Amino acid sequence: MSASEKGSLQSQHPSVDLGRLLSLHIKFLEKLPGGIRADLRGVSLRNLRHQGLKLRDSICSGVDFTSAEISSSDFSASDCFATVFRRAQLSSSNFLNADLRGAKFTGSLLRGADFRGADMRAGDLRSKDLERTQPVDFSDAVLDRANFSRADITEGNLSNASLKGARLSDAELVAVNLSGADLRGANFARSRLQRALMAGARVDGTVFSGVDLRDAFLRNVDLCETDLTGANLTGCKAFFGLIDMVGTVRAVIRRHMRWLATNGVEGERADFGGMDLTGIDLRYADLSVANFRKCDLSGVNMSGGFFTRADFTGARLRRSRLVDADLRGSLFVDADVRQADFSKSDLSYLNVELDTDAKSIKRIATSMNGANISGCNFSRSILVGAVIDKHVQNVEFSDAVWNYKTET
Repeated sequence: MSASEKGSLQSQHPSVDLGRLLSLHIKFLEKLPGGIRADLRGVSLRNLRHQGLKLRDSICSGVDFTSAEISSSDFSASDCFATVFRRAQLSSSNFLNADLRGAKFTGSLLRGADFRGADMRAGDLRSKDLERTQPVDFSDAVLDRANFSRADITEGNLSNASLKGARLSDAELVAVNLSGADLRGANFARSRLQRALMAGARVDGTVFSGVDLRDAFLRNVDLCETDLTGANLTGCKAFFGLIDMVGTVRAVIRRHMRWLATNGVEGERADFGGMDLTGIDLRYADLSVANFRKCDLSGVNMSGGFFTRADFTGARLRRSRLVDADLRGSLFVDADVRQADFSKSDLSYLNVELDTDAKSIKRIATSMNGANISGCNFSRSILVGAVIDKHVQNVEFSDAVWNYKTET
């Protein structure tokens, strides 16, 4: 290390003789006389500017690297338990086999970083007055082309992170949060994604071959250009029906999914008005706010789907399956829903925020005003605030919830 580099480090953080510490640590790594392993536990290195920090096999637990510019640094085999890397620039850095339990990488730049074999499980933080577990946090981080092969990120938070072209093969990703993440071109081959949450994630060209996706939740995820060869999909809640669709309906649904995922920035709201949709599979589809007016959905399976504020006015849904569907605030005015199965579905009112500053809330009720509900099954459904005639004969309402219980 040059004298200028050493002086610069010391001037940024006068309470830490960082230059001398790094010099002794390099001797330690090279097994030279006088070498001492770097121990930076609890030190604040916020806003540090230094490329290529050589901290392999160091102790950095609890260090605060917030907003540091330390690209191409080496933290391999280091103890980085609960270390804070928020908004740090760490592109091309090495975390091979590092202990990153409970570490925070929120909003960091990590293009091409190497996390192979790293332990990124939730960190168990215990003290006299505190006992809690916190997951590793990569939310909003840029991880394009990063390598997470064989890493353990169980229960980690990667929501809204960019992982384009990242390698996550053979990784432990149980109960990980990938909601809103950009996974285009990423490779998850043979990884465990059990109970993973991937709502709104982009998976164009993503490889899930041989992946364990049991009980994973993939709401509003377009799987049309995804490799699922050999994946375990037992209990996986995803809209697989879209894969086999063709023509106009498929195109309309894909545009609607992008519209929902981007809050209207891309795509467009689906309009199925008057269309014949019989024979399609809408299980676990997210078609909230879509227009189904006078549409024919007779016998269609919509179980587990999301249809909040959807408009089914005058539509035909005879013998359709809407088991465990989210139908809050939807309209079935004058619809034909004879013998449809609404068991375990949610038809309660929907609270919509009108004014963020004033915190004004509008309650939108699900309406079946004028609908033919003869022979329908509403057992175990939530019907709080719904406009529906509960006195119609031949309709099953057993164990339906009409009023929320309040605590006394």
